[in-house]
Amino acid sequence: MSFPRLFPATVWRGGAIVLACMSVCGVSVAQTYPTKPIRLIVPFAPGGAVDIVGRLMAQSLNESLGQAVIVENRPGAGGLLAMEEVAKAAPDGYTLAVGAAGPLTVSPALFKERKFDPLERLDPVIWYASTPGILVVNPALKANTVAELIALSKSSPRPLAMGSAGSGSINHLMGEYFQQVAGVSWMHVPYKGSSPALTDLVGGNVQVMMDIVPTATPLVKSGKLRALAVTTPKRSNMLPSVPTVAELGYPGFDASSWLSLNAPRGTPAAIIQKLNRALNEGLAKEEVRRRIIDIGAEPEGGTPDRVTARLKLDIPRWSKLLETAGVTVQ
Repeated sequence: MSFPRLFPATVWRGGAIVLACMSVCGVSVAQTYPTKPIRLIVPFAPGGAVDIVGRLMAQSLNESLGQAVIVENRPGAGGLLAMEEVAKAAPDGYTLAVGAAGPLTVSPALFKERKFDPLERLDPVIWYASTPGILVVNPALKANTVAELIALSKSSPRPLAMGSAGSGSINHLMGEYFQQVAGVSWMHVPYKGSSPALTDLVGGNVQVMMDIVPTATPLVKSGKLRALAVTTPKRSNMLPSVPTVAELGYPGFDASSWLSLNAPRGTPAAIIQKLNRALNEGLAKEEVRRRIIDIGAEPEGGTPDRVTARLKLDIPRWSKLLETAGVTVQ
């Protein structure tokens, strides 16, 4: 028994009509979007690098789209509270998240019971900026280079103490990553944030630390800390004389805290493109780039696919490091 040819053709035409309508409707919505204020959720408290960069995004979107962008800080669960709130919002472009390396690539593995997958729950908009990691030591330590630090680490009868902003923090994992690549072993000393860890590093209570350029640079420039290397493929604009780990004999080494804009999964592609275009146009302005560089970050930009590619690289890498280092939620 064979079915009439009319049936599949009718179904195909109906499906095509629906798809065409969805495409046209998406473009139509984007042409009028936005018609009301946009909420931009930041996963950390006000005042830090993530919050500062988030407010730069808000300003660029406001100037380009002509609508108010209201920044709301939602710290908690390593940034996952903010990501979950945005993921549950209507996919209409009016609730967005400032994504950061910690909440998107570390916290999902650290808080396993929350079962949050950013690749499934969020749509990327743009990779906005990166904040390079930096390897710093107490100036009293007899290590002026990465090679000398590695040699000292291997010859010392007791492991060097490595401070961090807390177990599972991005600078903790950058430190674990460096140890793995360099073949050394340090004793991890977690603190409740970068500030107390840096204070103890300056005081000599710990000897080494991976931090991010924005917070470590003032201490480096004042001579209270010694910078040995940055963790990104290219040198930092804020500390151009400090070499990269990669150029010191560890090709491919790349670790940083990065910042993106994300929307709920299912947001119309035309709205994603409009937001992406607005922020890329902002990043092309010298005054915007200068403000990002002045806080120790690096302007990025490009297509949403860059965010997806970075997520696919970092999620399994940090998950494996968390397991290897035995890191659990405190």
